[in-house]
Amino acid sequence: MASLSSLIAALEGVEGGNDEQLNGALVTLLAECGDNSSVVADLVSCGIFPVLAALVTAAPNCQCKLADLVATLARDEVARSPAVQAGLVPLLLGLLQDHERGTCRHALRAIGNICFDHDEGREAVLRADGVPLIANILERESRGESLNEDDMAFMNALCGCVLNMMASYNAIVEEAIRAGVPASLVQIIRHHGAHDIRLCRVLIMSLDSLLEGSQEEGADALREEGAVTVIVRLLGAVEDSSVKELIIETITSAAQNQLWQLALAAQGCVSHLLRQFHLDADGPVTLDEVSSKVMDLIVMLLTGDESLKILFSDGNGPILPVVLNWLLSEDTKVLSSAALAIGNMARSDDNCAHLLEKGVVEQLLAILDKHSSQEEHIAVLHGVLSALRNLSMPAPSKLHLAEKKVYNSVLPFIHHTAQPVQLKSLGALRLMVDGQESVAVALGTQEEFCKRLVELSSAMDVGVSSEAQRMVATVIKNSRTDSVGNTMLSAGVVASLSSLAESQHVIMVHEAIMALNILVLACKDAGVSAMKEGDIVKIATAINTDSESSSELKSNAGTLLAALQ
Repeated sequence: MASLSSLIAALEGVEGGNDEQLNGALVTLLAECGDNSSVVADLVSCGIFPVLAALVTAAPNCQCKLADLVATLARDEVARSPAVQAGLVPLLLGLLQDHERGTCRHALRAIGNICFDHDEGREAVLRADGVPLIANILERESRGESLNEDDMAFMNALCGCVLNMMASYNAIVEEAIRAGVPASLVQIIRHHGAHDIRLCRVLIMSLDSLLEGSQEEGADALREEGAVTVIVRLLGAVEDSSVKELIIETITSAAQNQLWQLALAAQGCVSHLLRQFHLDADGPVTLDEVSSKVMDLIVMLLTGDESLKILFSDGNGPILPVVLNWLLSEDTKVLSSAALAIGNMARSDDNCAHLLEKGVVEQLLAILDKHSSQEEHIAVLHGVLSALRNLSMPAPSKLHLAEKKVYNSVLPFIHHTAQPVQLKSLGALRLMVDGQESVAVALGTQEEFCKRLVELSSAMDVGVSSEAQRMVATVIKNSRTDSVGNTMLSAGVVASLSSLAESQHVIMVHEAIMALNILVLACKDAGVSAMKEGDIVKIATAINTDSESSSELKSNAGTLLAALQ
């Protein structure tokens, strides 16, 4: 192997007109470094980049080979910073202007490799005003509707350069958006995305970089250029499952933007996705990694108010029959997704009424019963309990659930070992009790239930403890009977209500003081005695003398203090 230092020395000694000798030395160096990182490190330590920088200007007929060598060297991390420090980035950008296509392609490769995971290289591109220049080339190339082999190689180099510049670097993303890069990328995807897997992957990753670097601006710019339907169609055109997964992840990222959610719903993309991945089948749904992500995306689209209106459409939209079929699945992933979808749909009184008419509650209870003994099926239980909680919000739904005694099916889950299940079961029960005296009495006279609420009121998880404390107050408020009051007092709920009264949330303090007043009225001496033994007098006095307490809260606290005299 020829001495590397002698090769570099030979480069330095080449006269400007001796192109043949220079090209020969460059070819030898390209062969030597190849994929050999140790050779690259040696070349860098021998000072190759200042020599190459000088030759870019001194040897115009060898610029293609010089750019190729810089691109090859910059594939190694050790070479990137020295390339920048040698001033190569502005020189390479200069090669993009009015040069033959081969030189331009290798210059793009070199810039892209220098920028790969390397902010110093990206900063150099910004300083040299390289983003608008490369954006102009991208726009020019996006107009071509057919590519030969050389054109495809150029397009891969160009799009790879754009990706490496933008990835996780917000300053370039913002400038790229201003320079019109989103429109060009969408156009290239429209014409060529399905024809070359490597290019497709780079294009989708570039869109993802736009979204990551500037979520709102990137999503808006892509949506305005028609990216929604273009990307969804691309999903159906590519065969590679890893690329499909990448596309779904990018759509999901974009769909954090509510206008994307609306566009996906309004332009029929959801129906297209359901058909394409066989999620609308009448029979059992079979999931793989890609279709599982599609299902997650569809569930997420139901969180947007406007997209939900379109997809649900008073029960006549494309989504409800599909989700009802998912509820029949044996697959825990499908079931948990179905339950979450039901919960998202049950965010309005009208939607809840439609869901009740379809028998959704009965289906959810059947799932709850089937999976109640499966401790590991937390996602299913969490999803079903969340759906039941949302279905319990409207007054007509509360009455329906009370008549069906749904609370009896939910009640066992407050004893579950998983905190998410405890939280959702408490939340569902609290909403079922609210406004339903019969449910409050049925639960509040169960000694085991009341003791469990007291236990959970001191749980380590703040969400669980707060929900248990509020449950105590809600049962007392909605029953107003001495039988419930005495059962609650025997279980030790005064401590739970004391904690609730010291909450940072005013509404919870109101709930606690109201429940304590009701206990005193319902249980008289027993209630007074239990409260005097605790910190209730001290807490009520603090509320009554706090200048920030509302007049209503002070009045209720004063009433309680008077009763405890």
